[in-house]
Amino acid sequence: MNPSTERGNQLGPLNPGDVVSAALRLYTDRFKTFLQLAGLATLWFVAGTVGMVLAIAVLAGAGAALGGDLAAIVGGLLGFVMGVVPLLYGSAKYYALSSVIGRLCFRELIHQRETSLDARRQVTPQVGQFLVLGLLLLLAYLAAYLIGVLVALIAGGSVGFLTAGILSALINEPVGAVVGMLLGSVLGLGIFLIAIIWVASRLFIAEVVLAIEPQHGAGGSLGRSWELTQTSILRIQIIFLATFLIQLPILSVTNYIPRILLGFLPAEGVVYGITALLGVVLSLLGSIVVLPLWQAVKGVLYYDLRSRREGIDLALRHSDETDLGI
Repeated sequence: MNPSTERGNQLGPLNPGDVVSAALRLYTDRFKTFLQLAGLATLWFVAGTVGMVLAIAVLAGAGAALGGDLAAIVGGLLGFVMGVVPLLYGSAKYYALSSVIGRLCFRELIHQRETSLDARRQVTPQVGQFLVLGLLLLLAYLAAYLIGVLVALIAGGSVGFLTAGILSALINEPVGAVVGMLLGSVLGLGIFLIAIIWVASRLFIAEVVLAIEPQHGAGGSLGRSWELTQTSILRIQIIFLATFLIQLPILSVTNYIPRILLGFLPAEGVVYGITALLGVVLSLLGSIVVLPLWQAVKGVLYYDLRSRREGIDLALRHSDETDLGI
């Protein structure tokens, strides 16, 4: 699959393999551009995190110097509150810049190639909306987690107790209790995972939607993602799994191996500290490499979902989208 050579016609609806293949081709074709965007996005997130840590450290240290332990705690809490500002801003910039990659991929597929600079000019004014979107996504995932846990406990517990009671009466109490507990646990875990996967799939492309259709705003982009993914949960999970397997060798080198090495080193000492620092650096580099792949997948998936659900020629609609501010 080579999107860049499809200049004369639209790709049309894609199967999961085509989505991933198209994303890989787009990634390799614009590797340098995408890597620069991912690096810049990661730097903003790191800067926000460092800003929060510095605010806590400085104010906690000032409090300790002026008034002892209690003042240090108060200073630390104040530093945390103040440090939230750079963290949120850095996170918003991270979301905005990373979503530019998805926008560039979408524009490539509709044969309206866009430069990184032009795309950033379109997305940058929406940084506040990306911040709101990030908070909305956090609330949505938290709600899904809590509801999933509650339903899993009720359903799993009910089935487990009922099964245990029946089997205890028919066979014997220990066997019934064990089988009931296992059945209830498996059912509860299954319900919880299904709830999380379902919500994550429905909101999977929310930030790319905001980058491409900024007129919707944060809440509208969330709803737009929910609408487009309505009948594609299984396809999205196949795409997610394939993308995860592709990135796994990279993350094994940058994330997992350093953690394994740390487990064999003494917790104190220069070697441990250097290894831990190198692990952090490698982890960041790994994230920079795989981030464009995920955003490219989201951009291609957005194109595919619009083709399927709206049945439109996206290239012919480009002028209309421009009028809307896309």
